[in-house]
Amino acid sequence: MIKVFNCGHDSHHKKPCDILHSNGLDDYLLLLVKRCAWVYIDDEKHIVSPNSVLLFPPHTPIHYGCDTADYNDDWIHFDLSDSDTELLDSFAFSYDTILQPRDFHRLSDYAKIISDEFHSTGIYHQSIIDKLMHILLLVLDEELKKSGASSSGSPKYFYEFSKLRTQIYNSPAAEWSINQLAKTLCLSCSHFQHLYSRFFGCSCQHDIILARIELAKFYLATTDMSIYQLSVFCGYETDLHFMRQFKKYTGATPSEYRLRARHADM
Repeated sequence: MIKVFNCGHDSHHKKPCDILHSNGLDDYLLLLVKRCAWVYIDDEKHIVSPNSVLLFPPHTPIHYGCDTADYNDDWIHFDLSDSDTELLDSFAFSYDTILQPRDFHRLSDYAKIISDEFHSTGIYHQSIIDKLMHILLLVLDEELKKSGASSSGSPKYFYEFSKLRTQIYNSPAAEWSINQLAKTLCLSCSHFQHLYSRFFGCSCQHDIILARIELAKFYLATTDMSIYQLSVFCGYETDLHFMRQFKKYTGATPSEYRLRARHADM
């Protein structure tokens, strides 16, 4: 069984951070890094690009951080039974290595589900977390194998599209234009949209909306910005459009979501 001791989804650090565990931890630490950061591996400092994964085993030194504000990641502290340790060892990924899965956002989606379940009190709570962690590790292995296979023979344009998707999730409030994005890759608009859906399973416009909704959820939960200020901040021309779209994708109005998020923190 995989037991989760603590976890968080879409955690933000408002200041530059320098996290050091000289003697390591008693459990495994999985990081899904969403902002440019750095990590020490074998006493050598390495840059960690957004949408990378780090996995640290127990009792090994851990030193990572970010030199700018707003470092952002998903994180899970967990431990394994003997049989699950053997399973982990059979996967394609290594410890203390910067891993770059093909579809990072798929992994982050599972991390969110695990975090939500971790903070619930259902009767099958631990069993559900165990199953979800197995799924997350299997998906990580699968996405890394896809990434490895693509290093020598990836579909044309995949690398460029992956970089573009990272930019969208890092700056969702920007004025993204499908036509302009297609032009930057010297593609027709229809070909661009076909390839985006092929690579990531959704349209580019859908991804832009999801990225903006995630940004709005974070600031609704952590700031007192008005709904109008937040709509502009997240890239919407009107607060009415923002409110309609937010409810469509979350099932709640921005005000309702803020109230629930703060009640959950209490």
